[in-house]
Amino acid sequence: MIESNSSSEKAIYSKWAILGFCLFFSPIFGGFMLRKNFRGIRKNAEGNIVFLVSIMMAFLTALLASTPYGGAGTTIFANFLQGALLVEFSFKKYFIDADDLPKKSVLPMLSASLMIVAALLMLLILLGAPVQ
Repeated sequence: MIESNSSSEKAIYSKWAILGFCLFFSPIFGGFMLRKNFRGIRKNAEGNIVFLVSIMMAFLTALLASTPYGGAGTTIFANFLQGALLVEFSFKKYFIDADDLPKKSVLPMLSASLMIVAALLMLLILLGAPVQ
């Protein structure tokens, strides 16, 4: 029974799952998933740094979207690029054996992400903000 707990601690979100959440939601979601991966290998400081970097990346994407060059394509490209940077750096340095580790299910994270986005969208609609 102890072994099953230690293997569940070592389960990680895959590269593709993290990249998908960065692309379709925001680098913040991908950074949070990476932070959980780092907590699983007991590297909390590195996980916190990655999460803070993902927040800064999302802020930069918001700034880019508010310029004349901003748009849906620009935001998607920026999210993909930022997610790829987060994933490649983290997995090459800390998760070298990622293919051998068990993978976590993304369904709990997906449901939480959808609820957060829905709540934010409802808040924007209630406040009368233009939603495109």
